[in-house]
Amino acid sequence: MKRFTLTLLFALIGVVTILAQAPQAFKYQTVVRDSLGNVIADQLVSFRIGIMQDSINGNLVYSETHSSTTNQFGLVVLGIGTGAVETGVFNNIDWGTAYHFLKIEFDETGGSNFQFMGTSQLLSVPYAINSGSLTLTDKNGNNYIVTVDTTGALHTTPVQTGEWTCGFNFIDERDFQSYATVQIGTQCWMAENLNIGTMINGSSNQTDNSTIEKYCYNNIEDSCDVYGGLYQWEEAMQYVTTAGTQGICPTGWHFATDTEWITLEESLGMCSGTGTGCSGATGWRGTDEGSKLAGNEPLWSNGALDQNANFGTSGFASLPGGYSDTGGQFSYLSILAYFWSSSDSETNAWYRVLTYDNTQVGRSSYDKAYGFSVRCVRD
Repeated sequence: MKRFTLTLLFALIGVVTILAQAPQAFKYQTVVRDSLGNVIADQLVSFRIGIMQDSINGNLVYSETHSSTTNQFGLVVLGIGTGAVETGVFNNIDWGTAYHFLKIEFDETGGSNFQFMGTSQLLSVPYAINSGSLTLTDKNGNNYIVTVDTTGALHTTPVQTGEWTCGFNFIDERDFQSYATVQIGTQCWMAENLNIGTMINGSSNQTDNSTIEKYCYNNIEDSCDVYGGLYQWEEAMQYVTTAGTQGICPTGWHFATDTEWITLEESLGMCSGTGTGCSGATGWRGTDEGSKLAGNEPLWSNGALDQNANFGTSGFASLPGGYSDTGGQFSYLSILAYFWSSSDSETNAWYRVLTYDNTQVGRSSYDKAYGFSVRCVRD
């Protein structure tokens, strides 16, 4: 029997969607891979979803099936509660009186020969369906008030229980996206790629039009949900306020300078100065700082970077989102991670790059019209 793996991209608390009218639902996002770790792309697949009560082997109170086509990244997004019902009534599930567990079965051919993939406990998300307003606490101890307005739109507002501390999630009030954060040395960084803005076609130029614009890999918006947006340097530097280098980062954060990237690298062990392989040099530098900065191993092509013992240890969790070029072409998804700095060098700007087959960090300058990822650092 073939074996497949499903990589859950976000904890359910991060992808909940509450609908004002029946059927109510919440999202499940996953990347489908075969036993060799290769994504199953652009293929019709099917799922059977079960809701178990009390335990993983408890009473099956609801089940439904879904047929969906994976995108080029193997990504599937399901609305649990909107599938073809087999058993039970989703709206009648009594979330508040018992523990509930999500059972996933999968058929890679899109048929009904389902293979059991696993069962996991549902935590806070579905309980929001029963309330117009409630408070949820994430794994880092952040509290959020979740409300649903009369149009069915979901609003998440952070509850301030004291001064915000790095390591807690940060809510960008411009679009209510939540970003993990991490303290590395003396700096507080976002531990996710920035994803603010409206997607435009990769062949169009991002312009100063009072609207933040982004590219999504291969012009597929789902890729921005996974890897964040890709931004031309001039776009990333627009909308600057009194913070100077805030750029498209939210208030309290700013677009990291080349010097701030050097500080980050040195705090992870890279030698300082302009000597060969040290932080002030160009080209590939350091030893395994690239592995330390990387994260989410299933999204990287197999290579030296993710096989290094220090992979992901910094919590920075960079992702291989590739880049867009001046001709509107996208390249190197799952292979390279490019990050702009806010420091320029005439017509070019300084950037960082990680690659799957090298554990170091690359530093150089390049054409500002390319679309790279952006990370924000706390003021």
